[in-house]
Amino acid sequence: MALTPLEIQEKSFSSALFGYSKNEVEQFLEEVAESLKELQRENNALKDEVAKLQKELENLQSQERTIREAILKAEKFSETLREQAEQEAKLIVSRAEEEAKRLVNEAEEKRRSILAEIENLKQERERLILELRSMLASWQEHLEKSLAPK
Repeated sequence: MALTPLEIQEKSFSSALFGYSKNEVEQFLEEVAESLKELQRENNALKDEVAKLQKELENLQSQERTIREAILKAEKFSETLREQAEQEAKLIVSRAEEEAKRLVNEAEEKRRSILAEIENLKQERERLILELRSMLASWQEHLEKSLAPK
């Protein structure tokens, strides 16, 4: 059973022959009571300090959890951004490659078309040359006949 300073102060002892000095016992009990009061005050102050520190620790632990969660979210967000950037870069490269192929195919088709046109023009030139030669030969023959003595 825990004693209180008041119980110590009010404690009385029966008198006995040749017993302890009543004044000394009372004075000692008063000193013990005062010491106990001081110890209780210190104990209460320490309990208050422990409670305060416990609450502060809980707050710090809560802040630590919040910070850890924020870091995890930031890491996840960073990873998501990186993945999106990689996907976007791949898409851009893919589109650029497709566009490059399309341009190469267009250029090749244009080249073939130009070469075909050149070939057509060469054939047309040859046909016109033959036609002109034939016309010239015909005119020459006609001239020779008309200039020839009759």
